[in-house]
Amino acid sequence: MTTHTDTLVVGGGQAGLAMSYHLARQGRPHLVLEQAAQAGNAWRNGRWDSFTLVTPNWTTRLPGAEYDGPDPDGFLPKNDLVAYFEHYVERFNLPVRYGVRVESVEPKDNGAIG
Repeated sequence: MTTHTDTLVVGGGQAGLAMSYHLARQGRPHLVLEQAAQAGNAWRNGRWDSFTLVTPNWTTRLPGAEYDGPDPDGFLPKNDLVAYFEHYVERFNLPVRYGVRVESVEPKDNGAIG
């Protein structure tokens, strides 16, 4: 399957999801390419089960989804943060394609990246 788009975001981590949110708000068609199989991969698979954020919950603030829970000075556990990323992608219907590994990005003859 071939898909054409003017804007690609490489990586579906916090920065990639934030960029996707802003592109979507501007009505710019785009795709986010993420090599992991699910959202929140670094938190899901790269942390031990008892790990929590080391910053207070009130600092959790992807655009449009700032923390508004009952414990702003607490620390989100790993599974809650993974759920936060999953819900973020769903809530804003972000065009994330999982399981896509980007190995290179090269300019086309016309100077565009492709």
